[in-house]
Amino acid sequence: MSKVRLVIADADALIALSSKVDANHEKAKDILQTLTTTQANVLFPITAICEAVAAIRRKFNNPEAARHVVEQVQSENFLVQTIEKNPFFHALTLFNPHGSKRNTIFDAVVAALAKELHADAIFSFDEWYEKQGFTLASNLLPAEPQQEEPEPEPEEGQQAA
Repeated sequence: MSKVRLVIADADALIALSSKVDANHEKAKDILQTLTTTQANVLFPITAICEAVAAIRRKFNNPEAARHVVEQVQSENFLVQTIEKNPFFHALTLFNPHGSKRNTIFDAVVAALAKELHADAIFSFDEWYEKQGFTLASNLLPAEPQQEEPEPEPEEGQQAA
């Protein structure tokens, strides 16, 4: 794996990290561990934090997890990134109001910010980013070692090759 210096985090990564019942929780923890080990900077756009806290509270009805994210931000455990005018206006060109409901203006902001800052990857589970030409942080994980299948035992009366 080449040196990863900058990763932009999306709300779904933050949601997965904060909820043990999320389908991507373990994978998100593995990704974060890899990024931490390789000393990558992981930026959390303010918009992604707001989207995640709102979803955790409203959609997933988990006020404790929402409170935990807020406390992590307040404790400055996340590198928070503000959004300036230029990447915001770029996001407006990426956002398609007639496209999938799953690809929001918040996703477009993450993509625009990643482009402006020349990010190495986006920490998200949303394949839309790959369609936009970005690398997902999950693709930076070391490959799982391939398990070799054991040779079958020769049957009685046969010789091993």
